[in-house]
Order: sequence, then C-alpha cells, then structure tokens
Amino acid sequence: MSLVASKYARALFDVAVDKDQLDEIFSDFKTATDLFSSEKKFMDLMLTPSLNTGEKKGILMRSLESLSNQYVKNYLMILMDKNRFEDIFDIYEAFRKLCNEHKNLVEARVLTVIPLDETLRIALEENLAKRFNKKVILENEIDKSILGGAVVYVGDQIIDGSIKNQLSQMKKQVNNLRLH
Repeated sequence: MSLVASKYARALFDVAVDKDQLDEIFSDFKTATDLFSSEKKFMDLMLTPSLNTGEKKGILMRSLESLSNQYVKNYLMILMDKNRFEDIFDIYEAFRKLCNEHKNLVEARVLTVIPLDETLRIALEENLAKRFNKKVILENEIDKSILGGAVVYVGDQIIDGSIKNQLSQMKKQVNNLRLH
C-alpha cells in the first residue's frame, strides 16, 4: 500500500472518528468505490485527461447524489482536486483496514468445495475469533479445486486444511522416503 493511500485514508478516518460518523462514512465510501469498480467506463471517464476537473466533479456529484454523507462527497472532490482519484481503490483498502482495527475486526475468507452451513460457519467464526482475539467477518467462497476440507485466509495467514494440501504433503513424504 502506498504512502499516499495511507495518508489520505488516515485523513478520512480521523474525520470519521472525530465526527462520530465512522459507519456512515464507511458505508458511503464503500458505495462509491463499488460503483467505480463495477463501472469501468465511469472510472475511465473520471481519469480522462481531456476533461477538466470542474467537468469531472460535476459528473461525479450527479452520479453520487444517493450518497448521504457530505464528508464523503467533499472527500471525493478533494481527491479530484489533488489529482489523486486514480488512488481511490488503494485509499479505500487502507481506510477499510483502519476501520477494522478501530473496531477490533478481522476479515477472513474460507474456501470450501460446497457452501458452509450456518452452524459450521458460526463455529468457524467463533474459533477464529478466539485464535485472533478479534471479531471475525467470514466470507465463504467455493473452490472445487481443493477437493475437500477448507482453506482459511486471515490477513496474511493461511490455514490450509484442504484435501489437496494433505495429498500434496503425503506425496512429499513418499518422495522423501524414496530418496532415503
């Protein structure tokens, strides 16, 4: 993550905490970045050098009328004025991390062959919460290539309990036996 993204994210985070609007600002900032992510042509338009900043800001404001938080709208205008709009996704990621730290949350992703049932998902969240001493937000993704079991990603840690990994480990052990 760039220093620019960290600084801009910290500025928005400080305002959100100071104004006691962290959830509202996070929600609106996420809505805006989701729009830019899903509408590539819109993002390309915002980065087009042939449009002047005033025109871009007008288009941006009309497109984001649904946002309720004025701080987010002002923040996006500042990014446009400072020619930092291309950094918005990195800024959002840095902002999201600051929010999670502030709320003592950790995001986890679990890969399984079939969707986790609710009971198992809750049990996994509770076990991860104990292990990391944080509230866990768990996202389940389907990946048939793991064959069975689960692979859990929490931050930069990986907990691999997949059948694919177990078979790979067994193969290494057999190959090591052959060498001796």
